[in-house]
Amino acid sequence: MGRVVFLNVSGGGHVIATYGLVAELVRRGEDVIYFEAPHFKEDIEALGASYRPMPPIRPYPGPLCGYPFHHELDLAVILTWSALELIPQLIDEIRQLKPDYIVHDSLCLWGKIIAQILGIPAACSIHTPAFNWRSALASGRLWRDAPSMLLRSFKSLQGFRKLEKTLRGTYGLRRVSFLETITNPQPVNICHTPRELQPRGEWFGPSYHFVGSVHARPNQEKSHFPLDRLADKIIYIGFGTICDPGPAFFRNCLPAFRDLDYQVVMILSHSTSPEDLGAIPGNFIVWSLARDGLAPQLDILRRASLFVMNGGMGGARESAWHGVPMLAIPTTFETYTISQRIAQQGAGVCLPPDAPPEALRKNALAVLSGASYQAASRRIGEACRTAGGARQAADVILDYVGRRHSSQSK
Repeated sequence: MGRVVFLNVSGGGHVIATYGLVAELVRRGEDVIYFEAPHFKEDIEALGASYRPMPPIRPYPGPLCGYPFHHELDLAVILTWSALELIPQLIDEIRQLKPDYIVHDSLCLWGKIIAQILGIPAACSIHTPAFNWRSALASGRLWRDAPSMLLRSFKSLQGFRKLEKTLRGTYGLRRVSFLETITNPQPVNICHTPRELQPRGEWFGPSYHFVGSVHARPNQEKSHFPLDRLADKIIYIGFGTICDPGPAFFRNCLPAFRDLDYQVVMILSHSTSPEDLGAIPGNFIVWSLARDGLAPQLDILRRASLFVMNGGMGGARESAWHGVPMLAIPTTFETYTISQRIAQQGAGVCLPPDAPPEALRKNALAVLSGASYQAASRRIGEACRTAGGARQAADVILDYVGRRHSSQSK
């Protein structure tokens, strides 16, 4: 039996993306120990892994840029600060566990550094698109927005350099680049997407393994969402718990989709309450994450005709899995990149968050009436199913750490 430690950020999509791999490694006899936030404990233990709580992190004391979607610009600062906070609290415990290898998220700078300090082989789990300097610099949006982004993020960049210098001095590291803090590549990188959804996939070498979806949900999402009220034809609007288009977008959806021959299920992000919307059309079900909790997205997608979403990789995979075309409304550099890929593959259309009601309606109707969009989404979904999934991911990792034969012989 080999022992593996999983280290992740506490974003639902990032953690859930690893569940299938965790279950597969447990099935092969590996001892899996997962450090995460308490609300993932039940899931992790149901997969057969051992749960360990993540230690607390103090809030970052320096200035951030204050941009509404500040994770796009301040992410390197937050991740570097988190590494300084977490490494001294985790490294002794992980050293005592004596893992044979580590699996860490691509945002998990502390995972890469801990593996490096302890001399333990590590694999990177990539829930987002894979990025490298070449693919990042190829983005038209990066060049278009670079001046304003740099102006807004000047204080954040200063903070990052100060933190990065402290990190290098404390642990004897080489210089850590801004991009490296959000990619953290390893000799083996598991991409939870098929190549069909990866922008510029040809620019990533053999260390990147596009295995499709490796999801496994050991427990049903706890929700009192009224599934019995769902109609046969549904437009589903949902942006998850991180990306948030803001109240104006949700208000624009009301005139855009009222009076259509579709039921509209609209999940409000945390910035918006039902009271912000005014009169709600009769064909809408409005659900508030802040007031009502999580909604059962997969159950809704199974019956949806269109998914209006943030362009995130998790939502794109789940939508394609069910053959649902997409109207992608990106709010960050990452989701813009995925949204463009969705459009390139013919599985949907990309619009800005400030798109007026008439543009939302026109493009939604175009996607709903065009059979090619649904066919393209189904094609990507089939690619997700046939890319190898959790079995392929486990094979690649165990080959890398020299444990595949021993684990398969159990």
